[in-house]
Amino acid sequence: MSHINSVKHLGKTALYVQQDDESIIHGMNLLNLRADSDVLSSVFAHRFFNSYYFKKQLPNITKDSVNQSSFNITALKKLLIPLPPLPVQQQIADVLDHASALIEKRKAQIDKLDLLVKSQFIKMFGDPVANPKGFPTKCFIDVVKLQRGHDLPVQNRDLSGNIPVYGSNGILGFHSESKTKNGIITGRSGTIGIVNHCKGDFWPLNTTLYSVETHGNNIVYLKYLLGYFSLERFYDGTGVPTLNRNVVHKTKLIDVPLESQTVFANFVHKVEAQKSFLRQSLAKLEQNYKSLMQKCFRGERYSNTIMNKRMDYYGT
Repeated sequence: MSHINSVKHLGKTALYVQQDDESIIHGMNLLNLRADSDVLSSVFAHRFFNSYYFKKQLPNITKDSVNQSSFNITALKKLLIPLPPLPVQQQIADVLDHASALIEKRKAQIDKLDLLVKSQFIKMFGDPVANPKGFPTKCFIDVVKLQRGHDLPVQNRDLSGNIPVYGSNGILGFHSESKTKNGIITGRSGTIGIVNHCKGDFWPLNTTLYSVETHGNNIVYLKYLLGYFSLERFYDGTGVPTLNRNVVHKTKLIDVPLESQTVFANFVHKVEAQKSFLRQSLAKLEQNYKSLMQKCFRGERYSNTIMNKRMDYYGT
């Protein structure tokens, strides 16, 4: 269990099961917890420690400092853990494990579709950096022109709006006004290399670069072209990575016929339809999992027990 970390990572827990005669070595910012097997299943405990019902107790024992937060073992031992009978614990763990496995399976299916799109791009166009298919090339700026995004401090945003606000990692919030529409967005400062496509109105922040001229090229094709072009190669600066668009604009990009771009974009649309269906299914599975967690761990169902009376801690 992580007990010295940033707040969002505090209390994160992994379950280790010994294989053969191997031993485990863990970092100094982690706690090694061993359950009293007479009263507590380790698998059940692992699920509980990753539940909302455990996490909501952590702020009461967390101490904040400049760069990280922490809680100590003494405080952790005072928190409550539900203790149904062992057979019930195992049933709960089995149900949650099954639900979790379905969620991971659905995520894997979505990941495979992403790989399918990449495979199709490489099949049709090859690596856009190496250009093994020998496409003619043009200056980047003659294929797509990028412009720096626009300032919009959080305090100036209309949070009731529905216009997505894009940062270098993707959507960071919403606003009631837009700066452009139907474009591609990539990171200018901070995170570099991630490329997004917005079909409607959006506001690109000043940490991004966004397309202002596509020269008649297919916008979906361009999104993947830039995504596989490894834009992170062009960052400069010794501090926060920054993408210099003037340098990027002078590089060469493959010049692919529009007909081929359209064929690829149509393929992407079909895959995106499948991904949309899987995402809806994933959302339902995750909601079901939360409902199961609520039924399994709400405190009034079982006797809650102070942890230090039912668990042995082997320290850091």
